[in-house]
Amino acid sequence: MTKRLLYLLADLAPVILFAGLTVTVLGVNALNSPNTPTGGDAGSHVLYAWEYSRSLLFSGKILPWMPEVFAGFPFLSYYFPLPFMVIAILAKCIGFAPAFKWGCFAAAMLLPGAVHVVGRRWLALPWPAAFLGALGSFVFLLHEQNSIWGGNLLSSLSGEFAYSYGLLFAMLACLAWVRASAVPGGWVIAALLEAATGFSHGFTLLVVGFSSLLLFLEADDPRRTLGMLLRGHVLAFCLLGGWLWPMLEMHGSTIPNDGAFQVSTWRQLVPLLLRPVFLAGIAALPLCALLAQVRSSITPLQARAMRYLAGAAGLGVLAFVCGDRIGLANIRFLPMTWLFCAIISGWSIGFLLSGFWPARSGITVTATWLLTAALTFGTLGWLAQTVRAVPDWSLWNHAGLESKPQWHNLSKLFPAMKGTLWSPRLVFEHDPDNNDLGSTRSLEALSLFIGGRPVLEGLYMESAVTGPAIYQVQSEISEHPSSPLARFPSGALDPAFAAEHMRFLHADTLLLRSAAAKSAVEKSGLFLKIAESSPFAVYRLKQFSSRLAEVVTQPISARPLKGWMDDAYGWFRIRSRFHASLPVYGAGADLAPAPTAVAVREIQLERHRLHFETDAIGKPHLIKMAWNPRWQLRSAGKLYLAAPGFMLVVPQEKDIILEYGHTPVGFAGMAATGISLLAALFLLAKKSTSGKDAQIVPTTTPWGRFAAYWAVLLLSCFWFAMNSPERTYNRGTEALHAGRYDQAATLFQRAFAQRRQPAKKEEALFWSAKATESAGHKEDALKQYRELVTTYQGYWVPESLYNCVLFGRDLGKRDVADACAARLKEEFPNSAWRRKLLELR
Repeated sequence: MTKRLLYLLADLAPVILFAGLTVTVLGVNALNSPNTPTGGDAGSHVLYAWEYSRSLLFSGKILPWMPEVFAGFPFLSYYFPLPFMVIAILAKCIGFAPAFKWGCFAAAMLLPGAVHVVGRRWLALPWPAAFLGALGSFVFLLHEQNSIWGGNLLSSLSGEFAYSYGLLFAMLACLAWVRASAVPGGWVIAALLEAATGFSHGFTLLVVGFSSLLLFLEADDPRRTLGMLLRGHVLAFCLLGGWLWPMLEMHGSTIPNDGAFQVSTWRQLVPLLLRPVFLAGIAALPLCALLAQVRSSITPLQARAMRYLAGAAGLGVLAFVCGDRIGLANIRFLPMTWLFCAIISGWSIGFLLSGFWPARSGITVTATWLLTAALTFGTLGWLAQTVRAVPDWSLWNHAGLESKPQWHNLSKLFPAMKGTLWSPRLVFEHDPDNNDLGSTRSLEALSLFIGGRPVLEGLYMESAVTGPAIYQVQSEISEHPSSPLARFPSGALDPAFAAEHMRFLHADTLLLRSAAAKSAVEKSGLFLKIAESSPFAVYRLKQFSSRLAEVVTQPISARPLKGWMDDAYGWFRIRSRFHASLPVYGAGADLAPAPTAVAVREIQLERHRLHFETDAIGKPHLIKMAWNPRWQLRSAGKLYLAAPGFMLVVPQEKDIILEYGHTPVGFAGMAATGISLLAALFLLAKKSTSGKDAQIVPTTTPWGRFAAYWAVLLLSCFWFAMNSPERTYNRGTEALHAGRYDQAATLFQRAFAQRRQPAKKEEALFWSAKATESAGHKEDALKQYRELVTTYQGYWVPESLYNCVLFGRDLGKRDVADACAARLKEEFPNSAWRRKLLELR
């Protein structure tokens, strides 16, 4: 066996070892089980992965339309394609259920091994350093402090598996950029890995993109560095074009997921399992630096990689601290900081072990390997005693839906709910007890078991323009609604209004679980029970006559396109507005309804093409499918956006043909992806024929530049932390509880000005009004309450309307009081504040 082959096996062994250990923790039998996986968001992901792997991807529909949920939405236009492509390819080889499980964890299995291999091949790290860096990343995978932040196995078990792909490629891309700074032409590999990062997760892409600017701190030749970064980022941007460009184009038609996670203690910022790793790394770093100076045991490229990862980790901390100020979910940044710090810690300890001995002899090499082995076995033994949740969660998830306590009762009702993709939609109640189906989200995959029949609710709510209306309906038939959209808080049990909404949304079947919801629905007399298997019951809406395409006979209200989603939500939940007219956005005022209903015939209904025939030429037709910029009217006429997010067509011929295709931006993006991929392959082929990589050795160590970078970074983190709107809000809460009402009002007003998210701003404004009220300034409090009910329509509106009535009466402003009382009665007839107002009379 040649020496080269031995080195290759030595580098491949950690890949196999850590992948095998990850599989052992998860359970190989669970991963290979043919049962349908569930648990967390995975209970909903499974529907999309099934459809994608069964037919969509291999028919060329990489970014398809999904009518199965949300009255249709653009799948993967606002989520990440690469993990689903992996699952679809695996499904062709090993079957869907195992493919979904292996596909979800493939990136996590490969992460530690990848850390080792690139450390050895790109950075020429000593074997102990590369291996201990991989071991640090393995500890990161197993930490159990949180299950939604991303990267660790618990997060993947909760359905955040796309993030683990992003983390794998982000690590590779960052080290590829370091390598590119020393290897001419290395920017092509970096760009390809950066594009793979983007196809996997957007937050990891942001860190890769911005952290690459750290190379300017290392640059002996800034012009070369600038050219390299420009070429690489442009190539990555073009490689991403077919997916990223349409996403940017439709960004205004999405619901931002920008909630900020509030930290109550520093312990939340550093997972317990990683603390010993970080402490050991911090202790080893000064000794490593000393050894590097005395014995030159660390090459300039290796030192550059450590500085780069440390700088990128610091950038992740800054993004976490200021995420709420820039409209991003801050928790998505910190896992990258943890991973990079774990890798640096492992490298530091490995360098210390490799460079500690005065001379490299057989004895010292043996001692180094023995110490590395002792650290490895000690760490693995400690992990075996510490990690508890991951194996349990894996068993729960991967045992599958079929093993869950209530699945057999639910499955008895499938024949009553069965239909086709074009059947009227099904609505299900949200109930926390549905965890006994594997996840509260398991019902979102119902379409998979009832013949493809569409359900209203799904997972990717950010992409669904009909989401606010659909969660409103959910609240009207649920005892405990989920209300996941903070900007559009939903209502309470109201079967009568739910029946009207269901007809409008082309939904005729209702699946309930709670006794309260079933009792309310049965008392309404509007639904007929058609099947029951306790605790579930299925109801059919009486006198259902909705069609997927209908001629509009009710009055039409032309509304401006700006702010249409808020307006449509207000229209949908207010009875008088809902009954009065149909809002159409961005249309002229000349749209006139048809005098009488005219039948619209369904000629051909396909996932990406709808063909209807009508005799009401020139009259508006409501197409009960969600609007998206990629829907194109292929027949003569005009296409508009109507509430609550449907399409409205005014045909100029008998046929109405709608196709889900590509906009000019989409075509340009696909062309950019194809051309840039060919260009990247050409550049790689050209480079492979030019021989061994030449190394550009840095002439200086830029400690001064990095000291300045860290000074700016730390000062920025401190400033954002001290001026955080959440810190200001919490100080206001403390002042309110302490009876310092004027100070509390001032702090809440400051938080109101600082916060970005509408729901958060509304909350701060409410408590400012409440503190002002407690301070005895009723006139000022009334102004703030009125500002709230005029500007917002969220959770705090009913109570604010009630307070407007009280203060309006006390201050002699009867017109204000009467208007707010009327609005409270009309918009929130079932709220506690409406009942409280009635008690006052």
